[in-house]
Amino acid sequence: MTNRQLKFSKSLLDKLSPTSTESRSKETEYTDSGCTGLKVIVNVKGKKRFLFRYKFKGIKRSLMVGEYPGVDVETARQIANDHKKSIALGNDPKQLRNDQRVDLSFHSFATEHYIPYATVHKITIRNDLDILENYLYPAWKHTQLASISQHDIQMVLNNALVRLKPASVNRIRSCAMRMFRLAMEWGFLEKHPGTYIKKLKENNVVQRFLSKDEIVRFIRACDEDEGGAGANSLKFALLTGMRIGEICRAQWKDFTFENGEASLFLPHTKAGLSRTVLINNAALSVLEEQLRNRQVGNPYIFAGNATGKAITHPKKAFKRIKDRAGIVEHLRIHDLRHSFASILINSGKATLYDVQHLLGHHSPQTTTRYAHIQSSRLRSVSEQLGDLVLQPFKQIEKEIGNG
Repeated sequence: MTNRQLKFSKSLLDKLSPTSTESRSKETEYTDSGCTGLKVIVNVKGKKRFLFRYKFKGIKRSLMVGEYPGVDVETARQIANDHKKSIALGNDPKQLRNDQRVDLSFHSFATEHYIPYATVHKITIRNDLDILENYLYPAWKHTQLASISQHDIQMVLNNALVRLKPASVNRIRSCAMRMFRLAMEWGFLEKHPGTYIKKLKENNVVQRFLSKDEIVRFIRACDEDEGGAGANSLKFALLTGMRIGEICRAQWKDFTFENGEASLFLPHTKAGLSRTVLINNAALSVLEEQLRNRQVGNPYIFAGNATGKAITHPKKAFKRIKDRAGIVEHLRIHDLRHSFASILINSGKATLYDVQHLLGHHSPQTTTRYAHIQSSRLRSVSEQLGDLVLQPFKQIEKEIGNG
């Protein structure tokens, strides 16, 4: 018989199998030996959610805590213990939550619950704060969270679309969707109000790749720039395909050089996952220069002027280098990452699969933006094949003409 009383941990919960489709019940319940009353429910699809079971005035009750892994084990235990304190004080946690649902404003939910959570779990929290201040607070700051409807969300997005491009509106949508999903998981909402709101088709994506000549001029301008770490970070971005944010946060403790091979471990990426970047010899020379100029006590590879701090986004250095390289057309720092991919594919020595893993794309669909580069290269190869096939016929025609 399966032991259903376990001491919850991340590794243990990750290993729990979905409930068998042949089981009488569609869900399996496990009990946490480390926290009385805390349960985890696993359904036939493998989805897991925390539940708190308790008695109040002799009546058995249960309360949703949140979905795993959105709510981790420690957070679930803390919530369960808070409910126990309420019971000890003579209050019913479920009734308190119902009362709170009525009174909780969107602003209170954001400041008291969402922002503290996102600050710990999100690297791009600054983007969410900007979205809250500029788009969501003006619409819902004093509105009760539970009263916000799908129509309310759609109106915010429609108003934003008047001034913003679809990609920017989709960022607002993603922030709002995430907030309402967490509110539902944490028990502040019965259902998600924006379930049927779809993403806009993003037709404003502009692909910009540096040509071979521009690459030479850009690297030369980096070498001639007096910006030091800023210029080197941009050169490093072109040579590795790393995001500039990843480069600015990179630390010496995560750099390894063994058996003549260099690599850089990234504990946190945009996708929230860790990955290891393989450092080629050209990029290694950039790190060697940074090592020669390393600040004592500063853990960052690309150190800033402030003691113990990394460089910030090198916008000024990027503008200087573009001007010096004579690149006047629209070019963003992120396009250095695109150019890294185009160099690889146009070389004929890398596939989209290779590029996916070198760039750290979680999904192969993200890498398909470079498919047109590969197609143009294949077309060139195909034309060469055509010439080879037709060459004998051209030779025969030439001989007939001479005869």
